Amino acid sequence: MQIGIGTYSFGGLESMFGLGPTLEEKFLKIKELGYDSVELLERDLAVDTEDIKRWAAAAGIAITSVHAKPTEEVIRKMAELGGRAVIWPSAPFSNREEAAEVAGYLEEMAAVAEPFGIKVGYHNHSQEFFFDEGKALLEHLLDAGSGFYAQLDCGWAQNGGMYPPYFIRKYRDRIISIHVKENCRVSGPGGRPASSHAERPARPPMPDISSMTVEERRAALEELKKRFEKKDDGKPALQCRMGAPESNMNWQDIKDALDEQSFEAFWVVEREDFYDEREACLADDCKYLRENVK
Repeated sequence: MQIGIGTYSFGGLESMFGLGPTLEEKFLKIKELGYDSVELLERDLAVDTEDIKRWAAAAGIAITSVHAKPTEEVIRKMAELGGRAVIWPSAPFSNREEAAEVAGYLEEMAAVAEPFGIKVGYHNHSQEFFFDEGKALLEHLLDAGSGFYAQLDCGWAQNGGMYPPYFIRKYRDRIISIHVKENCRVSGPGGRPASSHAERPARPPMPDISSMTVEERRAALEELKKRFEKKDDGKPALQCRMGAPESNMNWQDIKDALDEQSFEAFWVVEREDFYDEREACLADDCKYLRENVK
């Protein structure tokens, strides 16, 4: 079983401001922590392709995928890097009809990707398990096409009220990858997600960091963090230690369901919440999977 990790887990926001570790440093750390492969973010693709390939080879890790909206440019870059998939990290849709619209785009991009040997997929959060006309939105999405795949984020699925092994078995041979995310409570999908046709407030543009000092970048980062700041609702963090008593995830059951597919899905660890120092948590995740999932 190949165990990978996303570069997002190594300071996603910091990297946007050139303050976190470099991509080369992330690759070396990924190998040091025990992982086999990496999933990139779209901004990682701004780095020269030959440099990315050289750093990955030097670290001894494979590049599996990128989290980005599928486009021909992104597909070509992923093919150049020897990757397997382009995964759309999120898209707004609120009902069966809008799910079909998103599926139509994924089908179109899957056809573009096929000659390059690249698969196109969609990554869920909890909101895609909102029920409309008797099915979860993610079910409507997958039912509206056959050429694209799901990257099932198991932690968000469980949090949204969907048992991952059931979903994997229902959509056998449509799960190209999973996100390994711990979870210790079921919150449900929330209210109906925003419509893809709804007018959304414009976000403030990202600042141009090219002419900013390190101090100015740090200040801009702190301002951005306030937009994403989590409110304390008095509940424990969602992402506990893997195998903790409060965990509601069974990774062996998930592996057993994936083994029923005709191909091997790749695993990508992702964390937003850390119960300890970041690297210690990520090392623990890899160690737990290797020792407890067969």
